[in-house]
Order: sequence, then structure tokens, then C-alpha cells
Amino acid sequence: MNPGENLTQLVQDSLKKERLTLHQGDILAVVSKIVSTCENRVVKLADVRVTPRARRLSRRWRLDERLATLVLKEADEVLGGVNGFLLTVKDGFLTPNAGVDLKNAPPGTAALWPIDPDRSASNLRRSLEGKFRTKIGVEIVDSHVTALRLGTVGLAIGLSGFRPILDHRGISDLFGRAVRVTQTNVADDVAAAAHVIMGESSERVGAVLVRGMVIGMHATDAGRLAKLNRERCLIGNSLIRRLTPLRIS
Repeated sequence: MNPGENLTQLVQDSLKKERLTLHQGDILAVVSKIVSTCENRVVKLADVRVTPRARRLSRRWRLDERLATLVLKEADEVLGGVNGFLLTVKDGFLTPNAGVDLKNAPPGTAALWPIDPDRSASNLRRSLEGKFRTKIGVEIVDSHVTALRLGTVGLAIGLSGFRPILDHRGISDLFGRAVRVTQTNVADDVAAAAHVIMGESSERVGAVLVRGMVIGMHATDAGRLAKLNRERCLIGNSLIRRLTPLRIS
């Protein structure tokens, strides 16, 4: 796969190779790096102009200074770090290194998230729906880490065509008590399941077709429905508000 290739055509070719077609209600989970490559969001490290702030951050957290420069450019906030990684907020997600990744990018390059992952998912969904004449959902999947847990899990950084949240509020539990706050993030559950198959190294699985989900389809883009205002978030309200964004001067 080369930068600038047509994403829809790549997916179609892969489906044909596997003798698959798309059915009503299917969800197609696509690896973010494939989307980024098609959208020319792969950067040559040799072309990165290191900034003084990035150089200081790289020394403090033992980061490649070119990587640090890209992270600072991509991040909305930098909250802290550990050796090799910065804790950032990017597009409303709490994620390492603002999605900038050297792994599984061609040597000497770094992959960035798509500029607008929801729009990328929407464009792919609309194209595939036109080709296959059926209604589907699409999500863009990257990996991230969760607090106090070892290892990566899948995260839906962009989605389109289905409702990402299953709302249990008002339904009775096993003992007849009304559920007050619980909602299931179906999009991230699907991303986590797909991530197991996609892998993190040399698996070469660029997309996973999910079929049989009992999920509401959504005629318009619904990525915003899965995002939570920081003040309403247990982690955001408890932790992030008490952290001062990292400023290295």
C-alpha cells in the first residue's frame, strides 16, 4: 500500500479477495494507519524541524526529538508523560503521543491520525454503501492504553452510520432496580474485539467485518454521541482538572 491510494478500492479489493460482500447492518472496522496512509498522513522524520520545546521534552521523557515535535504539533494538550510517551488530549481522546506512531509505519516515518477521523469513516461508509447498495457502519480503529491496566486495547477514533451508545437507563436490573447511569460504548467494544484480530505487529489485518450486532443504525454521522464532556467524565473531572498541562519553557 502506498500513500494516496484509494481507500474504498482497497477495501473492495480485500472483500473480493476474501469472497465477502457487505450486508445490511454490518460494521466495518478499519485500522487507522491504513486510513492515514491513504490520506497522506505519514510524515518523513528527516523532514521534521525540531523545536526547542520538543528538544527539552525529548530529554525529559527520553523521546526521539522528532517524535516529540510531531506530538506537540498534533496534541491539543500535553498533560505529562513516562519514558518514551507523553500523555495527551487529542480530538477529545486521552491518548499517548496524540496518536503519533512509529510502529508499523515505513522506516524513517511516523503515522499521524487522520485529520478528521469521523469524516474519514463517513466518506468510506458512503462510498461502500453506494457500491454495495446497503446500509452499513464504519469505524476507524487505533489502539490506546487504559489507566492502571497493562497492554493496549482498541479505540474507535472515528465512526459513522451506527449508534455508538447503548443506553440502559430506565431499564430494570436483575433485582428490579431502575438503572440510573449505565450506558455501553458499543463502538469501543467493537473496536476492542476487532483489535484482537488486527494485532499490533505483523498480522497484516487491515480491516475486520463485524456481522450480527444488534445495534441501531444512524443515518447521519454519530461520532460525537460517543464523546463525553470533560466535566461529566469520572476520570476527566477527577484527574485531568487537577493536572496542569505540561509546559516546558
